[in-house]
Order: sequence, then C-alpha cells, then structure tokens
Amino acid sequence: MNSLTLWLTSLTLLATPAAAQTTAELRGHLTNTGTEKLLLRWWSQPLATHEQQRAVHVAPNGDFTMQVPLTQPTLAQLSYGDEELTVFLEPGDVLALHGDAPELTTTIRFDSGDGAAHRPAAAANNYLQEFSRKFGSNDAFQVLPDNISLPEKGFLTFLDYRRDHEQTLLKQAGRRGSFTPAFQAYAEADIAYTYAEDRLTYADLREQTVVSQPRPELSTNYYDFLQQPGLLPGNELAVPSPHYQDFLLDYVHYQARTTGHQPTNPDYFPTCYSLADKLLSAQARPVVLGRIVLETIRQGHVAHAQAMLSSYEASGRAPAGWVAQLRTDLADHQSFAIGSVAPPVAMRTVDGRKLSLADYRGKLVYLMFWDSRFPAGQREIPHLKEITAAVAGQPIVVVMVALDESLTHWQQTVACAMPALTGVQVSVPPGRREALRQAYSIERLPSAVLIAEDGTLLDLHPRSLSSRALQDDLKAAVGRAAAYRAVTLNKL
Repeated sequence: MNSLTLWLTSLTLLATPAAAQTTAELRGHLTNTGTEKLLLRWWSQPLATHEQQRAVHVAPNGDFTMQVPLTQPTLAQLSYGDEELTVFLEPGDVLALHGDAPELTTTIRFDSGDGAAHRPAAAANNYLQEFSRKFGSNDAFQVLPDNISLPEKGFLTFLDYRRDHEQTLLKQAGRRGSFTPAFQAYAEADIAYTYAEDRLTYADLREQTVVSQPRPELSTNYYDFLQQPGLLPGNELAVPSPHYQDFLLDYVHYQARTTGHQPTNPDYFPTCYSLADKLLSAQARPVVLGRIVLETIRQGHVAHAQAMLSSYEASGRAPAGWVAQLRTDLADHQSFAIGSVAPPVAMRTVDGRKLSLADYRGKLVYLMFWDSRFPAGQREIPHLKEITAAVAGQPIVVVMVALDESLTHWQQTVACAMPALTGVQVSVPPGRREALRQAYSIERLPSAVLIAEDGTLLDLHPRSLSSRALQDDLKAAVGRAAAYRAVTLNKL
C-alpha cells in the first residue's frame, strides 16, 4: 500500500461536479530530524502526469504544520528523506502525527489534531500504517515474488487467506476507533478489489514471470468470482480504492481477449474503448475510457488515440481538464508512434562493419536494446536461439543492439558465447547512444520495438525474448503494417 498507482491517487468522484476547495491540516512533531523537508505528494486527477505537492521545513525543535488543498477524500504519499507512507485525507481534517524521522514508517502515530471531531481521521491513518506493516512489508502476503508460482488451487488458497486476515484487521481497527463513511467504503473496497485484481490477472502475470512453465490452464469456473454482487459494472463507493480502477481496466482487457481480440491486433485498443463504454457504470466509465485513451497513446497507437479522444471529448462525460491533459500527452507522443518512420540507428558489428535499418527493408525487425553487463539483458540471451530458429525462413530478423558504455565486455560476450549468438549482434558508437535513447524513449534495458517491413514502427512494446508467446506474435506481425493503415483509413 506504500506504492501508489500513478492514475489512482486522485479520488475524484467521477460523475459529480467539482466541489469547492477547502483544506486539510497536518501538524505534529518529529524527532531526530535532519535538513530534509516533509513532503506530501498526490495526483490532482486520474489522468494527470505531474504530481501536486506541498513541502514544509521541520522546525529545529521538530514541530511542523502543513496546509493541504483538497476538494474530496484523497490518498497521498507523505515522505521524509527515504521514509514514505500513505495517508488518507478528507477536506477539513486536522491530524497530528508523531514519530522518529529516520524510522518514520515504523514509529508513526496519528492523533486527533483538533478535538474529538477528527478522531476518525486519526483512526483511519493509524489503520493504514498497521495494514502496511502487516501486509505491505511481508512477502508472505504478496503475489510477487513467490506466490505467483503457485498452481491455481494454491494461489486461490493464498488469496482467501490474505483477504481473511485483511478483513479481520479492518474489523479490529474499526472497533478501536470509528471511521468516516468515506474511509470505511475505501478500506472495504480496497480489500475486495485487491483480491479481484490479483485473481483476474493471475494467469497473465504467472506467464510473464514464471518463464520456465507454460501458461496455466484454469478451471472452468475460475472466473465465476466476476459475478459477485457489487463488483461490476462499477461501484462509486469504491472509487477511493487504489486497486478499483486497475481492476476495471484489466476487466475490459480480459473481455476484449475473451471476444477474440489480442493486444497485437490493429483494432485492439478501439475494441477496449468500445467495450468499456458498454460494460461499465456511468460513474466508472469516464476515468476508464480516459485511461484506455492514455494507454493507446503510450503504446504508440496515435491514429487510434486521436479518434478515441475526439469521441471522449464529444461525449461530455469527462471534465475539460482531463481532455486537455490527454491532448497534451498525445502531442508529446506524435513523433514516436506506430506508423511513423523508425528513427535511424547507427550500428556496428563486432568486426566494425556498418549497418543501418535500411539494410533490412522488406523484413520485420525485432530490435532489442540491451547492455551485456546487466543481468536483465543476460537473462534474455538463452532464448535468442529458440526465437531465431522458430522464425527461420521467414522475413523476420532479430537485431540485438548493445548500449554498453565500454564495448570490450560486449565484444567478449559475443566472441565467447557457447553456442554462438544468433540474430544480428551490433553496438552503437559512444557519441550516438544518448540521442538513440531519446529517439526510442528508452527508459530501461532491455527494451525492444518492432519495425515493419516498410521501415515504420509497428509495436513500441513487444514481448521480451523470454516470452513464450513472442514467436507467434512475430509470425502474425508479418504484413500487419498494411492492416493497421487500413484500420486507420477506415477511421476506426
């Protein structure tokens, strides 16, 4: 619970007019403070790309006061130095907190800052910290890294066990101090939708992380939990939950795949948009539709996103600020998008021969950027031979682009590999690497893109070499650029 999902920390009530702004106040005393500021961060709306924040200096005696502008109940991230914790604030709250600054997450204690009226707010935030210490910091209650490896029956037993313990803690905390209706609804929904989200995404996540085993075959009644009353098509009381909107978005993706649409299909995201419009309640619809537009932009489907955004704006369901944010994000992603020409890559083979993307015109190019020194890239190498063998004889080439700071390690890796590395092994001259990272929006390594036979970008986030499904994806992608253009010309 310490890690807040980017889109969910604004608790905007989706179908209601904007409320008048008021404030919440945090005050208190910290011991053993240094020179850092006490910082509070939150997202003003679900599609925002920049956080709102307030920061105050802690006085030499450890005292502080912070005023926070709010219009509705809000989850925020409070931090001092490396210590971070989640807080729940409602307009008008006055909270006093006390703790040891270097050990804030384990010593924090909230009290009513201004009389009995604020005791429910203190009780809520003390519960959040107890919940975080018991569940968020305990791997035994986490899906990753270990529990995702469990077979279906064991995984469901784990989920039931965790949910039972979470509900017990909530009841105990509620008996110790009453909660506001807004927080009670948030806490109950957060438990329910955490369970639903983890169950819904189990098969996909297991396939992605447990690469040594095939995708699990689920029992015929596995998805019956989706019929649970109150879970779907949406629950406005659940809006504060940091898992609620994630679940609804993943539910739409699940429904798209159930109807035969895959993320690699040209019409996948328009299909998701259409399904969300039909399947979700009026309260849930605007934010999930907006997130699908945002997802479409980030995946590089700019032409699709333009059409969806026009529909999103015309419907009048979302606040103007949400639409404006999406238009800004769309403008920022115009140059690196599906259908645009792939940025040039200055490549050198181990023996110094120059290559360019133009040399592979007429072939589908899986372009992977990596650093041979890093374990994440090294873990992909054993799967390279399998992939290249699977696509042999087809117009498909795998090009491995090394971005090592020093080429010596890469050259030795290529020269000493047993068996010899397949695909095309190249590096990028030192003076070209930073520009390449920017041109391809490379934020981590390894990273890959798929380039169509005509030299245009086809997929900005293809599966990794270690994914069992990549072979089928590559074979299906041959000739797909034309199909994508056909969808675009038909205006979706």
